[in-house]
Amino acid sequence: MSLGVRRAMSKQFFTHSFLLQVRWGDADALGHINNVQFVRYLESARVAYCDDVLDVSFKPAMMSGWILADMQCSYLQQVHYPAQLEIYTRIGKIGNKSATISADIYCEDEPVMRSQSIMVWFDYAQQKTVSVPDAVRAKIAAFEKSVEGL
Repeated sequence: MSLGVRRAMSKQFFTHSFLLQVRWGDADALGHINNVQFVRYLESARVAYCDDVLDVSFKPAMMSGWILADMQCSYLQQVHYPAQLEIYTRIGKIGNKSATISADIYCEDEPVMRSQSIMVWFDYAQQKTVSVPDAVRAKIAAFEKSVEGL
């Protein structure tokens, strides 16, 4: 299933923010931040969302948790070192086994990337997707302004 990245949103659309300092080593040979680094920045923001909102810490002994199933990205403009990025995220839709998370990355109040991803709740012992736990749904509902499917 292809998501297609949504049209422009404002920071007010989002419920979670994460600050990230760009590192010198994130730049490629052309002097701009490599596109692969942006995917890593989004990952850091998703992990922060899980830690801050869902109290789900990723550790080797986890029995179940979110895994990334699909990601769509739109790169809007280049970023150069040094830079501080603001990454805004929110879960806008939740299904039985999955959630849709939107993210925008800003540099100096200008959007530089937009992304939309699907995460699925995964049972690591059984190696299959399972229903999102009710406790996780409740935390999402309490944090987000509105969530389709809740």
